[in-house]
Amino acid sequence: MKATIFAALLSGASVTAVAAAECPITEIEAALAEPLPGMQMISRPVTDIQSTEGGGWGIYRTKLGTLHSIVRVDGGESGMSERRISIVSDEAYGIAVTRVDYLRHAFIDGAGPNGTAKRTTEYFYFCGGRLLVPPADYATLDTAAYAKAGDEARKAMMEDKDLADLTKDMP
Repeated sequence: MKATIFAALLSGASVTAVAAAECPITEIEAALAEPLPGMQMISRPVTDIQSTEGGGWGIYRTKLGTLHSIVRVDGGESGMSERRISIVSDEAYGIAVTRVDYLRHAFIDGAGPNGTAKRTTEYFYFCGGRLLVPPADYATLDTAAYAKAGDEARKAMMEDKDLADLTKDMP
């Protein structure tokens, strides 16, 4: 549904970075939502540790060996973050950035049960290496902040030295 709303925003206006018709937003959204269990997974450690609990990479391939998704999870005492890039084609991919906040700090003995208090996810759609940003006249979000966050997400997933062998040929 998110992709449908986003596509509707783009359908009546031109997109500076790339024409909406050229970017398969619906397929990108589906790839980001596709369950990863059952795919071939390879784990890698995160070398640039950003939390007290560390982090890890999960590299997921289809049964045919095609790269499907890369997930980075960084744990912490008060929550965790996850970035996921899912690839539709050489030119089209999406990135989902998720933040999970816990009800309480995770490692306090006798503090009672713990669980997820809040989960937020922001989605970014890329074609030809460029982020799709709806024209400000039609957007329901702060397009400047969205573009900045999208650029940061792309850099985090595409330019990390841990993934250079996987992302070097992607736009």
